[in-house]
Amino acid sequence: MKEFISLLISFVLMGFADNVDSFFNNAISINAIVVCGCLFTINLILNAICQLGIAAYRTVRKNEWAYLLVNIISSLIIGIIIFLTKDYIVNIFELTNYQKQLLSNVLSIYIFYIVIGRTSNAIFEMVRLKGNIKLYNKSLLLFYICLIALDALAFILTKNLVLLFVATITSWAISIIYMLYHLKLKFMLPHKEDINNVLKYGFPILIERLIMSVYLLIYTLLASHLGTEMYAIHVICFAVAIKLEIITDAYQASQMINVPLNENYDKQYQVLTELKKQCSKIIIIANYVLCILYLVISHGSLPIEKCFPYIIFYSFSVFALLPYETYKTLCVCQGKSKFLVINAFIAVCIAIIPCILFLHTKYALIAFGLSITLEYFIKLIILKYLMNKEFNKPKDIA
Repeated sequence: MKEFISLLISFVLMGFADNVDSFFNNAISINAIVVCGCLFTINLILNAICQLGIAAYRTVRKNEWAYLLVNIISSLIIGIIIFLTKDYIVNIFELTNYQKQLLSNVLSIYIFYIVIGRTSNAIFEMVRLKGNIKLYNKSLLLFYICLIALDALAFILTKNLVLLFVATITSWAISIIYMLYHLKLKFMLPHKEDINNVLKYGFPILIERLIMSVYLLIYTLLASHLGTEMYAIHVICFAVAIKLEIITDAYQASQMINVPLNENYDKQYQVLTELKKQCSKIIIIANYVLCILYLVISHGSLPIEKCFPYIIFYSFSVFALLPYETYKTLCVCQGKSKFLVINAFIAVCIAIIPCILFLHTKYALIAFGLSITLEYFIKLIILKYLMNKEFNKPKDIA
C-alpha cells in the first residue's frame, strides 16, 4: 500500500505535467489538436515494437543494459522507417492539406522522439521495478521541470508545434543522463539467453500490442470521419481517458513491486488480492476527480462544454481496467504472456463493432467512449477464464 500511494502521487503529478504539455500543444490551434491526435495514435501503435526489451525485463529483472539495447535498436529501426515513409503516413488520416503538412513536419524529427522517448521510459521503469522510488521520483521531478520550462519558452517565443516536441525530446535526454549516472548499470551486449527471453516473454506482448495497434488505427481512422469539431472532441476525451490510466498504471506498478517473483501462483494470487482490496476505492475516486481536472487543463482551444456529456462515457473504463490489471500482472509474472494475445484479438474484434454501427449517428461519440470500457471488460473475462483454467483456481479475484 505504501508503494502504491507513493507511485500514485508520482503518477498523478506526472499526469498533470503531461496535461500541461498537451495544453501548450493544443493551445496553438484546433489544427494542432488534430495533428497531435494523429501523432498520439501513431505513438500508441509503435510503442509496442519499441518496448520489446523492457517487456521481457519485467519478467527476468536482470541484465538491464542488454534489454535496454534491444529497446534502442528497435526504436531506431522504427524511427528510420517513419522518416522515410512520412509523406505516405500523413495521407492515411482524413486531414486538410495544412494539417498534413504540419504532421509531416513533426514526423521529420520522429526518429529522435521515438528513440530518446522510449529509452527514457524504459529506464524509468527499470528504476521503478528495482524499487528505487526515491531516484524515480527525483528523476520525474527533473524531467517535468525541464519539460514545462522548455515548453513554456517555445510556446511564448514561437508557438511552433515542432519546437514544442523538441522541448520534450530535450527533457527526455536530460532525464536519461541523470538516471544512468545514478544507476551505474554494468554495460553488456545482449546474449543468447537475453534474446531467448525477449522471444519468450517480450514477443507475445509485442503481438498483443500490435493487435491493439491495428484496433487503435481503425478506431482513430473511423473517428477522423466524424468531422473536424467532433474529431477534436474525441481527441481531447480519448486523450484524457488514456491519461487516466496512469492511476491503474500506478496500481500495476505497485503490484509488480510487491508480487513475490519466486513464489508460486497461490502466493502471488493472495498478495494481489489483498492489494486490490486496499486500493480499489482510492483508484475509483481518483479516476473521476482527475478526469475533470485533466479535462480543464487539456481542452486547449476547444470550448470545454463541448466535451460534455461525452467525457463521462470515455471515463467508465476504470471499472473494467482495475480487475484486468490484476490478472495481467499474474499473467506476466507467471510467464503466460501468450494469453494476452488471445484475449486481445477477441476483444478488439468485438469492441470496434459499436464504433462502426454508430459512426454516422448522433450517438457516435458515446459509442466511441463506451468501446474503451467494452474492450477491457472482454479482456478481463477472457484472461480470467484462461488463468483460472491454467491454474485451476476459484474465480473470485475480480
